Amino acid sequence: MKKNSKNELLCSAFCEFAKNGFEGATTRDIANRAGINISSILYYFGGKKGIYAAALHNIVAAVKQETDELAREYSVVVKKKDSAEARKMLKKFTEAFLTLLCGEKLSKDMKTVFLSEYSKPTEDFQILYEGLILPFYKKMVKLLELSSRGRITLKDAYLYMFPFFAQMFVFSSRKDTICKFMDWKTYGEQQKQKLLDYMYNQIDFLIDSHK
Repeated sequence: MKKNSKNELLCSAFCEFAKNGFEGATTRDIANRAGINISSILYYFGGKKGIYAAALHNIVAAVKQETDELAREYSVVVKKKDSAEARKMLKKFTEAFLTLLCGEKLSKDMKTVFLSEYSKPTEDFQILYEGLILPFYKKMVKLLELSSRGRITLKDAYLYMFPFFAQMFVFSSRKDTICKFMDWKTYGEQQKQKLLDYMYNQIDFLIDSHK
């Protein structure tokens, strides 16, 4: 048995799930790609459903690691209740989430599995929702409320953040279409900054319209 068999199987699973989705991927293909006996999947993960759940947990852990410092900053800003700092923090969260979806910090296979699960949820969607999407969303909602000095109520902030949040998923899941219409070859730094500026303008407009 290889020393890192569990990790190698998980990496292989990401490739297969990204390529074929949960339904199309097979434990045999995952094992063959990793060059490990198929029985190891049952041993480590309990089967295909188990290794898929492990892959989703892995995404949650990777994002938490990337945004750990941001979460600490958030706690400080919320305690201070300073509207200007809350607005800056909201933009930081927007940048962090957009960078994770459109940048290189997460592997291409991770992002593909994440977006696939988001657009066509399986029984394990709660892993992403409870562990990643909802906590991120709630923080951005709270920051919007603070940024407006309470002129945007918490309930309205939840409503406003639905389409705002969804746009960031679209920027990643519809990357090829956006590049085609914008005549972009790819999402380089200049293009990603343009997307960020667009999101920042929405934040400013939304907050300033409630003065």
